[in-house]
Amino acid sequence: MTAVKAKFAQLGFDYTRFRFGFRTGIAACLSLVFAWALGLEHPQWSAMTVWAVSQPTRGLLLEKAAYRILGTLLGTVVGMLLVVTTGNDIIFMALGLTAWVGLCVYIGNLLHGLVSYGAILAGYSASMVVLLTRTPDALLPLGIDRLLTVFVGVMTALLIGWLFTYSRAEQSLVNQFRRQTAENLRILAQAYKTGSLQQLNSYDRISQLAHLEAQLIEHGTGSPSAHQSAKTIRRILNAQLGLFAQLENKGVIQSKEMSEHLLTCSKSLIDNRSEQIRNALGNFLQHVEHAALLPYFKEFVEASYARLEFRDTGKTARSVRKLSILLHRDWRGARQAALRTLMVMTLISVAWAYTGWFQMAYLLLGASVMLTLFSTSENPAKTMYYVFIGQSFGALTALFVQAFIWPHADSILAMILWLMPIILFAGFPMAHNRTANGAMDFNLVFLLLMQPALHYQFEPLQAISIALAVIAAPILALISYRLLFPTNLRSRQQQLIQALEGDLHQLQTRTLSNSQRQRYKARLYHRLFKLYQMADKLGTKDKLACTRYLLRVQHQVAEHE
Repeated sequence: MTAVKAKFAQLGFDYTRFRFGFRTGIAACLSLVFAWALGLEHPQWSAMTVWAVSQPTRGLLLEKAAYRILGTLLGTVVGMLLVVTTGNDIIFMALGLTAWVGLCVYIGNLLHGLVSYGAILAGYSASMVVLLTRTPDALLPLGIDRLLTVFVGVMTALLIGWLFTYSRAEQSLVNQFRRQTAENLRILAQAYKTGSLQQLNSYDRISQLAHLEAQLIEHGTGSPSAHQSAKTIRRILNAQLGLFAQLENKGVIQSKEMSEHLLTCSKSLIDNRSEQIRNALGNFLQHVEHAALLPYFKEFVEASYARLEFRDTGKTARSVRKLSILLHRDWRGARQAALRTLMVMTLISVAWAYTGWFQMAYLLLGASVMLTLFSTSENPAKTMYYVFIGQSFGALTALFVQAFIWPHADSILAMILWLMPIILFAGFPMAHNRTANGAMDFNLVFLLLMQPALHYQFEPLQAISIALAVIAAPILALISYRLLFPTNLRSRQQQLIQALEGDLHQLQTRTLSNSQRQRYKARLYHRLFKLYQMADKLGTKDKLACTRYLLRVQHQVAEHE
């Protein structure tokens, strides 16, 4: 197996991604057959669902599948209501859809993780029902077909994914978090031994904590237990951030006794025995000689006790405060994403109503996906470039099959079977370093354009015009992301800094209750983590800015405690 992975690597392929892509391709082929066997009109939607929900870990797979079903159900119901209430009036139907998609993208940008995905999916699921309904009589069958194809795709993805996903992969973050915490305690022990922060390098310590924090959304998926696990880990990460920040503010004292107890705590974490860890932490807390750090060490120990209790029993004490896991919400970014979506979709809607071209419906459908699904990414305009490349190759492949292969197929089953080699081949571009970014979009657009029908005849003008309308959507979205509220990592950093400044001003000028102070502290810490995550990608100057805000935040937090 090692030789195979090495050979793949020499050719530029990632073996893990190839394995995932090939497994997902098999599931997509099976879902096509299952949907056809059930007599569904759009079996390709089932395969699209498989590509959309498949994930490398079981927790992610299960939760994304659940949100896929919920988002599709809500979007389908709203789409059907829009068609019923607006009839055949294009402008009212399109503008009603625009309002709904704008609301969904606003909510999706305020939320985190797969909850955000579910909200955004509810928006463009309505688009598929509204824009692909040919006549009012076909509305109910189309809605039911949409729901059933998604259900078949989700169930197939769950079955194949569950059988071939390593369950131990989900424990890697927990082990990494434990080792990192042990290393931080060891470095703290060295700092107290020497009485110097020279070897501490707080930026690197916090940056590593921020990297772990960024993975918690995925870790906390799949079950209530996983969500609770992520909360207990985040409490400890926040406590460590507070420790390092206070050390930067107050400095360190020389204490051989504290150093020895911290080293014992570090070793107990490496040994990973609950009772040993509890005893080591309890003994250390009794020997803390640094008064300025005592509240922060106490918070760390209490968070560690809560984590141990959860690990041993699956439960946490009622005294664990939910305030400690409060997350940053980008209100300004959400508002900009919603306004951008409303403006572009309104423009397309008016153009559709004026021209009456049916191709505009496909452009509106594509825009509703491009302007929502990718609005939460760090640099959506750059992402659109790769999406366009992938969709272009997907559309060209679809046109080739429609023109030269499908006219010779004598049944729906034969048409579906002709799709399978291409679906299975898609594992290769997903695994190669140069083509991975656009591979998923190749799969989705290829399948979107492959609607099987008996007595199929290729109509060049119609097929080409629809394909062009679909792949025009990422170009339109790219222009929109660059011109309407330009969005990239730098602009997101500036919005985050403005949010930090706002919280610091509120903390300085308002008289706050204890619960309000805890809310501000939790949100400030999470925003600091995000600032560190961005700085690692932007450069040295931004790393210095992180240190300045770390000191400012901690100064304000300490004044109110």
